[in-house]
Amino acid sequence: MKKSPILLFILCALPFISGQQDLLPAHKEWLELVSPIITKVEKEVFLSLKTAEERNRFIQFFWKQRDPLPDTSQNEFYQEYMKRVQFADASFGHETAKRGSQTERGHFYLLLGPPLERTSYTTHSQLLPMELWYYRGEVQYGLPAFFYLIFYQPQGLGEYRLYHPGIEGPERLIIHTSPGQSINRRNAFNVIKDISVELANASLSYLPGERDMDISSLSSETIISNVYSVPEKKFSDTYARSYLALKDFVETEYTHNFVESNFSVKAFKNDNQFFLHWALEPEKVNFSFHNERYYAAYQLILRMEDAQGNPILEKEEEIPLQITPEQYRKHERQLLSFQDVLPVITGKHKIFILLKNKTAKDFTSHQREILIPEEGGESALSELLLYHGREKSGGQQRQSIKAFAFEGFQYLINTQNNFLPQENLGVYCQGYNLKDIESKWLLIEIFSVNSQTPVQTEKKPLQETLGPDSTSIESESIPLSSLNPGYYHVILSIIDDKGMKILSQKENFIILSISYPVIPWAFSKQHGSFPNPEHLSMLASQYFMTQKYDKSLSALEQSLKIKDDPNAWLLKGKILYALGRFEDSLSAVEFLYKSTQNRETAKLMALNYFGLRDWAKTLVYLEKLLEEALEISVMNLAAECYLNLNQPEKALPLIQKSLELDPNQDKVKELEKRAKRQLTEN
Repeated sequence: MKKSPILLFILCALPFISGQQDLLPAHKEWLELVSPIITKVEKEVFLSLKTAEERNRFIQFFWKQRDPLPDTSQNEFYQEYMKRVQFADASFGHETAKRGSQTERGHFYLLLGPPLERTSYTTHSQLLPMELWYYRGEVQYGLPAFFYLIFYQPQGLGEYRLYHPGIEGPERLIIHTSPGQSINRRNAFNVIKDISVELANASLSYLPGERDMDISSLSSETIISNVYSVPEKKFSDTYARSYLALKDFVETEYTHNFVESNFSVKAFKNDNQFFLHWALEPEKVNFSFHNERYYAAYQLILRMEDAQGNPILEKEEEIPLQITPEQYRKHERQLLSFQDVLPVITGKHKIFILLKNKTAKDFTSHQREILIPEEGGESALSELLLYHGREKSGGQQRQSIKAFAFEGFQYLINTQNNFLPQENLGVYCQGYNLKDIESKWLLIEIFSVNSQTPVQTEKKPLQETLGPDSTSIESESIPLSSLNPGYYHVILSIIDDKGMKILSQKENFIILSISYPVIPWAFSKQHGSFPNPEHLSMLASQYFMTQKYDKSLSALEQSLKIKDDPNAWLLKGKILYALGRFEDSLSAVEFLYKSTQNRETAKLMALNYFGLRDWAKTLVYLEKLLEEALEISVMNLAAECYLNLNQPEKALPLIQKSLELDPNQDKVKELEKRAKRQLTEN
């Protein structure tokens, strides 16, 4: 017999919708308005949203992320941008039916703002109408300190177009006085030079001081490309990447207040069980002050999906923070790092995390993909954990599970892997299913960002680097004092006695030029050693959601032996139902229903009796549920029971109400036909 599904709360990420055909006119106009400054990710997310309300909320996010002074009532970026729009519409739309802000001149004006100098050449008989713009560039976004742009009217008519020195050449800017006339680059340059030396030089290259008559200007095309890519470098779209998955968890009053943050999640084994070790570091934490203490009430929402996008875990937790003024002063220059661990089953997963500050009404969010290797598979290395130092844990902490703590040591990390020049770099990882350890070596190589040759190496016998658990691998103190500030990466490899690399892992890090506290102030929860009821129940839930019911039941029964928990009994009942063990499921949750009268438990009781084909007992629970609230799935199941008892007069009203609430139910429409047939036959 086909089983009815367990009624679970399931949240799914929205699929991407590439078209714009369902956009409201106001949203189409907005998308055109911001086209110069919207990133690719932001545009994809905006187009994939389903409702006008979601898009309106996204637009609020969009402008808030660009607000340079978010604590003021005005959004200075928005005000400046709209001034640019007004100027562009008034100045650049005369030669075309487009709004001025939608022309090429308008695009660059909206993106870059007004140039330092703007010179028009519209009255020279030998030149096409054109404008020369001179800009001071934002070097941090890949632009030169100063550069030119030229816009001209092809054929002397229509919209002004951006001129490409490296493709077109100065001859493109000259008016040919007779049909078939040919003019070479040098002659065209000289014609322009007689009118303006600056314009002539810019016609060869947008980079001031660069002039080569014989080759195309690659630097000009690089400048143009870098200008177009400014939004991707200048504006963070982190909020947009997580918006689809987490938008339903963010209340309207939070939507203006996204806080930038850095996030790291890595999988390591503790007590022979894989855990996700994660750290989330908001760039700022907003506190309230009351009764001589600073406080902030946080809510953490963590969700995990499998490779197919099916939810396998959802966890919510309240995190109240209270600190004294002394603590505040001591740590005010440090970032605050929220850290924790989460047990995880093998497979490829996507992690979504949302942290809401309920006191300040702001939030931050991230998502990551992570792969947990199968037990007993091929040899493998975990990701690398780069650390500043490690502190010995004392007493019960040695036996507990805590984020980034292994073998009795707490590892001090930051999510960005920022290090100071005077520090030592520590490298930690774990090796799984390693073979012939005695003949292997550990090789650590440090490379600067563009170098193919390591600037620093370290080689040791692998056995010397293994921890007591024969899984941990680390090199504690690699001095960085000989390296200049900059971007680096470290590669950890296991090599054989011939120097052949067998396994490798890579991690990026930065050596800073400015000294500041790189080790954050960590808020981390301490958990009991594994196995403990909390983590066993989480694993049981993940196995259940991935339909690994036997493993789920095993983990849950182990949990219940340690601690009696109503939620664990309810999950056990669901597992037994999924296995088709209806009577065992009833035995597991019957006492729970009698003591709690819980709605979820009542549904499970009904489903089990339905599985046993006891329609009357199924209806005992369904009728009580329907007295409390109308729920489509409950109405449908009750209607089917009434039909099985040949009571179509009771089934039909429920079916009709269900279809009124959701007309797209083909199976329920079949039930309706069945009910009408029974009424006719009776």
